[in-house]
Amino acid sequence: MRHGKLVAAALLSLGLLVGCAGTKESAQKDTLTANVGVYPPGPSGVNKPRVGVPPFAVSASSTFASGGDVNGLAADQMTTLLDQTGRFDVIERAQLQKLLDEQNMEGIVKPGELAKSGQVRGVDYLLLGKVTNLRVKQDKTKKGFNLAGLGGIVNTHGASYDASDTKITTECGVDIRLVDPTTGKIWVSNFSEYNRTDEASGMGISILGATAQGDADVQLSEDDKGKVLRLALDDAVKKSLPKIDSFLTKQPKPSGGPAVAAPAPAPSAPVAPAAPVAPAANAVVPAQPAAPAAPAAGKKFCPNCGKEVAAGTKFCPSCGAKVE
Repeated sequence: MRHGKLVAAALLSLGLLVGCAGTKESAQKDTLTANVGVYPPGPSGVNKPRVGVPPFAVSASSTFASGGDVNGLAADQMTTLLDQTGRFDVIERAQLQKLLDEQNMEGIVKPGELAKSGQVRGVDYLLLGKVTNLRVKQDKTKKGFNLAGLGGIVNTHGASYDASDTKITTECGVDIRLVDPTTGKIWVSNFSEYNRTDEASGMGISILGATAQGDADVQLSEDDKGKVLRLALDDAVKKSLPKIDSFLTKQPKPSGGPAVAAPAPAPSAPVAPAAPVAPAANAVVPAQPAAPAAPAAGKKFCPNCGKEVAAGTKFCPSCGAKVE
């Protein structure tokens, strides 16, 4: 009877411990992911450029890279995060691929880089990205509760509890660039290092493969790989926002955009002729040429000799020339 009461008390204590741990883990998980995709407002009064996100180039440990398409997974996560910044009109990745196919531009981008320049109609910029040296490793510590410690009474039945909390460390570098695909010019670039240690249980991550050895890579499900990538990319976006906002406030017209005609100048009003201005009192007036003196009334002169003749005379009395 006494043994039964001790066992019941131990199990009750164990249940309380597990319940507290579960509550703590849930709170830690909520805190960990609460700010993912939450960004401050962008600058007001600016145009939102249309941006597409091709596949990233992800360099990861063998345990992380195995399985699905990690390059596409990273691009999907960045597409969502860029849209949540509220600073871009983000093109869905499937739509971006359709645009490239329709314009016979297959191969314009390789994972993480612009292979060749070319105008992509419907897209102003491409956001290219690389994730380097991505690794998720474990640091295993133990804690537990042993029923055999209760006077060794239940130890005869081999009843004991031993829990294990696995801490994981995620580390990588994230390189993102906003590129004009027509010219290949990079308008925004940023490289950041991501390093974070959390309890796997608190993150809600399940370890598929782990060893007792510390600093060993862990195996994650595809969903958990997406969660780890999202945390690293979200950190990179937050660190890039100052450069992005500076670019948006003074962004040039994209090379691939349609030309915008300048507005025609407004017709000007007719200009009235200027009123004549009176000369100043001390102004110098240019001299006008003198008019020829009119002949004295009643006098005539001989056209031949020039002598004066009386009015009405028809012939010059001096030379005899006819006077008109």
